Amino acid sequence: MIRGLLLILCAIATSSFAADYPRTVIDLAGRSVVIPAEPKRILLQDSNDLMALSILDRHDPIARVAAWNNSLRSSDPSLWQLIVERWPHAASVGSVTFSSGGEVDIEAIIRSHSDLIVAKLEARTAVDNSVLGEVLERLGIPLIYVDSEDDPSRNVPRTLMLLGEALGQSEAATAYVQRYQQRLNALLARTARLPPKRVFLESRAGQAGGGACCHTQGNSAWGQMIQTLGAINLGSKLLVNQSGDIALETLIRSKPDVYLMTGTQRVRNGVGAIPLGYRVLASDVEEALTRLIDRPGFRRTRAAPQSCTYALYHQFYNSVFNVIGLEYLATLIWPEAFSDIDPDQRYRDWLETFTDIPAAPFVFSARSCNGIAS
Repeated sequence: MIRGLLLILCAIATSSFAADYPRTVIDLAGRSVVIPAEPKRILLQDSNDLMALSILDRHDPIARVAAWNNSLRSSDPSLWQLIVERWPHAASVGSVTFSSGGEVDIEAIIRSHSDLIVAKLEARTAVDNSVLGEVLERLGIPLIYVDSEDDPSRNVPRTLMLLGEALGQSEAATAYVQRYQQRLNALLARTARLPPKRVFLESRAGQAGGGACCHTQGNSAWGQMIQTLGAINLGSKLLVNQSGDIALETLIRSKPDVYLMTGTQRVRNGVGAIPLGYRVLASDVEEALTRLIDRPGFRRTRAAPQSCTYALYHQFYNSVFNVIGLEYLATLIWPEAFSDIDPDQRYRDWLETFTDIPAAPFVFSARSCNGIAS
């Protein structure tokens, strides 16, 4: 009898859960999208969004992923290796060409038999300029747009809530977003009382090789994050587009109050940036930072002889954990005011609280002051 009652209760629960679909969600492009059934086979246009799934489907964020454009593997090999060690079947997920720049393999997308496509907002032009949208509509496959770059601190919570609703994981999404918003509000309450320092951020410093300098971001991604804190992003003042190169001579004249360089362990055309990330020696990070500071003419960008140059883990600009990236930024822009903050420990705590990503040693920031890197 007890067994029969349990079966009935399970049937009722399953029926009730199934009744939640179809459901309509509003994506980050403001589109109303119908999700006909609980998604079981997701295609990620950018595999960096796996970090969102690590919160929503924490025990196995790979389970629902049918295919992806695996940008994470190249953008941060150290994080990718950690993911594969914890969930080995990640290495077997099918790859599709689906870039924000316009390369879209429609046939591969169809062959993935996905029942939901999650794409970055910046990929919308690529979709609109192809027949993909029309094909998906004909096949009844929903596509939703998410974002963590155009307006990071506003759109990461919206993205988590959207994905939580689409995947039937609203409870996990809400728990994370509440903590995120509390942390962001506390951080901004402190930075609002501080002087707005002029900041230049060199994105993936050294990646172009040959002593090249200096690629930066304007009113998006890291540039937007700097401005969110109330600091002045020089990239926004000096660029016409969202990203581009600024001549070293311009920076020498501008003399930013704070000079930041970002990097990961990505290697492109045989050239690496500052190898921040997991399982890296602090000495290797410091050596790379010092090498970049020693580029011809670079030291003349300093506002004062004792000014420090900082390095920061690049991936935070495109991550659901970008609020911790904001904490790192705050400690580097206003080190004295935030000497009580430990972003390293915050990141460890949040991974343990919200995900099953395993603990591993990492180096996410470094500084060089008076010729001494640390």
